[in-house]
Amino acid sequence: MSERIGIIGGSFDPIHNGHLIIALDACEQFELDRVLFIPAFQAPLKSKTPSASPQQRLHMVELATKDEPRFAVSDVDFRSESISYSVRTAEALAKEYPESQLFWILGDDQIAQLHHWRDIEKLSRLVSFIAFERPGSEDHENKELPSHTQILRGPSRHLEISSTEIRERLKSGRPAKYFLPANVFDYIKAENLYL
Repeated sequence: MSERIGIIGGSFDPIHNGHLIIALDACEQFELDRVLFIPAFQAPLKSKTPSASPQQRLHMVELATKDEPRFAVSDVDFRSESISYSVRTAEALAKEYPESQLFWILGDDQIAQLHHWRDIEKLSRLVSFIAFERPGSEDHENKELPSHTQILRGPSRHLEISSTEIRERLKSGRPAKYFLPANVFDYIKAENLYL
């Protein structure tokens, strides 16, 4: 039986407990064997460069995931040192794990934008999508997606945690430690990140 691998991509600037909870929910709800966290070298839809360096963001993801055996970290997007397109990531992972089924994990609100993703025709042949509901969101449909696109939907916990809020809290001196794994918070303080 082939391994079922979930993929969570993002800037992870910084990674937070919300990311980890979604990954755990994906494992449990969709019987994934593991979830790969893939920090983007540079996300295509983000005009702003991440505050932390690529190496710092990768290290924070490694710290956050090290105690959960079903979680792993991939530096696949760092190898090209350019914009991290999902289709390029999926192609690399399909070669690395040829016997596995790949599931791209995202928020339900991303479904409406999915047809704008680079080479969605090819991407949707390489992966199935797992879409988690976001607080206050409706069931998003997208009639512009290729007919072979497979979208699995799951309920998520209504946690409103964002990397943006965490960076703002740290910059303004407000507490942020409960939003992050303790070892990630300690690393941020030691490196004086986001101040």
